[in-house]
Amino acid sequence: MRTRSSPSGSKEHRRPSVPFGRRVAYRQYLWRPPVGRPRVVELEIGTPVRIERDWACRLRISGLPTSFDQAIYGIDSVQALELALVTSGKLLAGSPEFRAGQIEQFGKRVDEPAALFLPLPMFSLQGAQENLLGYLERQRKRGWENEEWRRGLLVMMREIAADLATLAAHLPIKPRARRPTDRK
Repeated sequence: MRTRSSPSGSKEHRRPSVPFGRRVAYRQYLWRPPVGRPRVVELEIGTPVRIERDWACRLRISGLPTSFDQAIYGIDSVQALELALVTSGKLLAGSPEFRAGQIEQFGKRVDEPAALFLPLPMFSLQGAQENLLGYLERQRKRGWENEEWRRGLLVMMREIAADLATLAAHLPIKPRARRPTDRK
């Protein structure tokens, strides 16, 4: 890792720059601002490269008022690519343009994060719930109903709830203090 001296004399570590390389992943969306012409939003991921002990690839998102061009790091090339995809989904789904319903793909407005067709961070239960609700809503609109699949999904959801309850039982969670307004 490169080091440089700061004004205070201490050493600061700075990662080397990550080249874009060849484009290994690409997708286009369309942004329809309330005023002005529609603009193409481009998502690009560059070739993963080894940077010291880690791997990294550049993620670029252009076409929105705020562009993004940054190296995404992982322990290996696969994780660097995965994290670049997850980051792109998180950035697009969190953008003001997406939240305002101004992003389109395949000629249709994208109204939930799952419809971006990018992996979203699954560490968030809310993200997982939004993905599932979006998927179920699309299936309902298409008239697709499969009782066996629904039962399987409910079984999995019960298993997840039990796993979360087990996890919560082992966490050092302090009971909240009763307030005078709480009922007994």
